[in-house]
Amino acid sequence: MNTNQTKLPSSGTVQTNGQVLYYEIHGEGPALVLVMGIGYDSSLWTLAQVPALSTQFRVVLIDNRDAGRSSKASHPYTIADMADDLSGLLDALGIARTHLLGLSMGGMIAQEFALRHADRVDRLVLAGTGAAPARSAVDPIQIWSWVKANDATGQVFGGQQFVSLFSTAFLRNHEAVQDTAALLASNPYPMSPEAYGRQADAYLQFDALDRLGAITAPTLVLVGEQDLLTPPWIAREVADAIPGARFEVIRGDGASHVAAIERPDDFNRLVSEFLAPDVQGTRLSHSSVANLVAASSLAAANSSSETAASTAP
Repeated sequence: MNTNQTKLPSSGTVQTNGQVLYYEIHGEGPALVLVMGIGYDSSLWTLAQVPALSTQFRVVLIDNRDAGRSSKASHPYTIADMADDLSGLLDALGIARTHLLGLSMGGMIAQEFALRHADRVDRLVLAGTGAAPARSAVDPIQIWSWVKANDATGQVFGGQQFVSLFSTAFLRNHEAVQDTAALLASNPYPMSPEAYGRQADAYLQFDALDRLGAITAPTLVLVGEQDLLTPPWIAREVADAIPGARFEVIRGDGASHVAAIERPDDFNRLVSEFLAPDVQGTRLSHSSVANLVAASSLAAANSSSETAASTAP
């Protein structure tokens, strides 16, 4: 595993694969790359995952092409192109191998990366993700892309996002919904309909299901039992296709598509527990993992970057 502690700028951009990609680095330790889903940039990881996981890992964030502070694409592309973007970023940062965590479309990028660059992945975490949206005649992302392009106010698009991504418990918390809407509206790097359409096309063309048997990295597949966009049976399909993959369902209130934000303690605990064997180069006891998670939760609670339950997908 790569434990190279070469000092790198905490944030910046690199040019690779025809794109300019924005990145951030938080913490020290084994590398862990976090890849966000469709329509959002890496700043959402800083709400709950970075404060916790950066106590154990050198957490690397990337804004996917067409998102955040990375460059906008000038032509159509595929999930494989985005996986190669990630490979180029790691080359530029001098990271030979890494743990990899992808959420939703980020999980698709992670799958493709693990297939195309198998020698660069230590452990793989796939959260709320499927492997074959191309097999569906109709997919929610297809509808969202059309709405994004034709909804001048953004209210319909935003409503669809809230209903599909968050839990019922969250939607019944009026203050949380209002605060989250304001948080999203304040994003200084909003995604244009054209950029969203390009990401949506890449998403909708993705089908890796029959190739997942070639993934060699130890893999954890996570899903919330109330995930409407990627229901547990879709995530189970991914886990069943990857040899030896571990499958975990987060249950109860907040166990939505964005359980990483609604249920961060459980999400971070499962990720830490799965990656913990490599933190010290040996498998840790359950109590040791619990201590790590408790320390992570304290760091998250003290972080000024974390908001209350009213956060965004």
